[in-house]
Amino acid sequence: MRRLFSRHRDFLGLKAPGAAWTRRADILLVLLAVLGLGMHAVCEMTRQMQPRPFLKQKMAAATRAVRCFEAIRLDRMGAPSTLDMENDPEASGLIGQEHTLTTTDRGVLEAKLTTVNPNFAAVFVEYFHKARLKRGDAVAFSLTGSFPAMNIAALAAAQEMGLRPLVITSAGASMWGANDPSFTWLDMESFLREKGILDARSLAASLGGSNDRGRALSPKGRTLLREAIERNKVAFIREPTLEQAVARRIAMYDSAAGVGGVRAYVNIGGGAASLGNEQSSALIKPGFNRMIPEYNWTQRGTLHHYAQKGLPIIHILDVQKIAEAYGLPIVPEAVPPVGEGEIFYREAYDLRIAIPALITYLILCFGVLRSRKHAAKAAMEAPVPGLPGMAPLEERGR
Repeated sequence: MRRLFSRHRDFLGLKAPGAAWTRRADILLVLLAVLGLGMHAVCEMTRQMQPRPFLKQKMAAATRAVRCFEAIRLDRMGAPSTLDMENDPEASGLIGQEHTLTTTDRGVLEAKLTTVNPNFAAVFVEYFHKARLKRGDAVAFSLTGSFPAMNIAALAAAQEMGLRPLVITSAGASMWGANDPSFTWLDMESFLREKGILDARSLAASLGGSNDRGRALSPKGRTLLREAIERNKVAFIREPTLEQAVARRIAMYDSAAGVGGVRAYVNIGGGAASLGNEQSSALIKPGFNRMIPEYNWTQRGTLHHYAQKGLPIIHILDVQKIAEAYGLPIVPEAVPPVGEGEIFYREAYDLRIAIPALITYLILCFGVLRSRKHAAKAAMEAPVPGLPGMAPLEERGR
């Protein structure tokens, strides 16, 4: 390569060292560019779908979730919510009505439809592994009726990984959630347990809604939720203040966890006793959190207690953002099949080809640039032949 840059050509009738290297260097740089494009094309041809970690558990969790979905769909055929084919196109039974007596808050239909995807169970498997959970670990779950499909996905993942879910439920639901008074989330939970698909059972339940006591519901609505709690034989949390409701939940979680203690905290929905208030939910990143930001929280919930203890937090509320992060569809036209999404497979290059190609190309580029630098320096320092005593070019320029 050095010889390439050291040729001479006539310059004003003289032999000027290094004067010919520019043309040859330009040709070589063009060849390097062509070689680089060729290497890139070869690397592109090696791209293929590669399985993501924990694929077997992810597939098993999603399969269990779809079994739950199908059982509920078959059981709810003909119910008022499933007859609304515009708002629940698949008649899943997991999309409620806009307004009922047990509707506690506003909800976005697009978000609820996005959750009716069994592959979210694979996302929870990913989260649980990020939290370094292992078989037998106790995990605190704060569930509401707002996202029944997401509740199923989380519990299906926990069961496939052999975790111990400690569940406390807010029985109310936001719009389009499990807001049918005769088939609340607690009823779904009991139904799936009786079918032998999910083992989880709530330790206790509150009314939910504002202040965790059903504020903004009518007396009839609060009565219907109390009846749902009673018929599912779940302990009733009805503390006079939100702070006491938070303390009660923490005590129940810690008692049920035993010696090992709670190992992670999962919040699904906007439960007041979990988040403290609505503003808190917007300040916590959706999905997995190794820690949450240090703010002067106006109201602390159960989530803040466990975050302060250093536990990993899984916060599920902005579900569309979570779906985008893992390649899951937003408002799918039909319930997606198991195994669909980047959470299972991701397109990747064959590193056995890509890395050697990159290293080779970098060495060639370095060699060309280094030789070019040496040739330029030699041309500046060498005296012009035929003119004795003339100083080098760089000295004459001073």
